[in-house]
Amino acid sequence: MTEDSPKPMDDTTPREAAEAGPHGPEGTNDSRAGWEAEVARLAIVEPSRVRIRRDDFRRLCVRLDDGPEFVDVRPAPAFPVSGAAGYISFLDADDKEVLLMAGTEGLDPDSRQCLEDELDRVYFVPRILRIYDIEDAHGAARWEVETDRGYRLFDVRDREDLRVVEGSRILLQDADGNRYEIPDLFALDERSRRLVDGEI
Repeated sequence: MTEDSPKPMDDTTPREAAEAGPHGPEGTNDSRAGWEAEVARLAIVEPSRVRIRRDDFRRLCVRLDDGPEFVDVRPAPAFPVSGAAGYISFLDADDKEVLLMAGTEGLDPDSRQCLEDELDRVYFVPRILRIYDIEDAHGAARWEVETDRGYRLFDVRDREDLRVVEGSRILLQDADGNRYEIPDLFALDERSRRLVDGEI
């Protein structure tokens, strides 16, 4: 492996290092030094050197220059506390980091479109604007809703898949793992609120 080749990372991802912050969870100088060492260790590459595509099985693949191609990867936005906003981490099936890309500026158009489509699919959470009905469906709650992405019909298996956060904000996950959000319960119409009240 050459010095410029992407190096699989250890168990600490850039997002984990970033979320710990320069001071770490305890705010100590040792934590800061560890964070700086972690940032220095990461194999950060420029987007112009990266190629992203889908193979015949619709798996996401990423390659650096003429190096080996990593197949079936998952992009994850990195959230550093400073300096690396917009960085994209690529993880393999074992959640091991194979490449960290410094933003998206400089990607070729096909690679950029492929990446944006995947990030949109994985991380965009539809907002529920109106609830038409919630009915029992063989032990699950079947939600019929209107979202900012159109009409949806989905099942929620367990009440634990519906969580109230930040007062009136509600997050829920359907039986297929798709996520939805009600930004403000009190902004819904009266019928929608009554239906939700019966589930929380």
